[in-house]
Amino acid sequence: MTDREELLALLQRYFDGLYRGDVDLLAQVFHSQARLYGEVSGQVLLRDVEPYLQVVAKRASPQSQGETQRMQLQALRIDGSVALATARCQMLGFDYLDQLSLLKDGGRWSIVAKLYTHQET
Repeated sequence: MTDREELLALLQRYFDGLYRGDVDLLAQVFHSQARLYGEVSGQVLLRDVEPYLQVVAKRASPQSQGETQRMQLQALRIDGSVALATARCQMLGFDYLDQLSLLKDGGRWSIVAKLYTHQET
């Protein structure tokens, strides 16, 4: 597979993990030392990936709430072993905009940073 194909597959797993609330799947796409930075309802959040996965595990998933999967890739830029993806994820009453920084290390792509914000839907 090309880098683009690998990244598109990884991003689909990211979307599927968010939609289903599947923390095992999300743990596969995030680097073990990934950081997340965001703003939700006026509150700035700075987290390591493990506490983020715990939040996902505790909340109701969009799938369990009967929502349709409304997540899409808006942009993907690849420069050697780094990439930047912009995604829109509409779920749980929010319209999230995710900026995902990805790194290819040891032949494997992973999300190393997630910067996100939202608009209420």
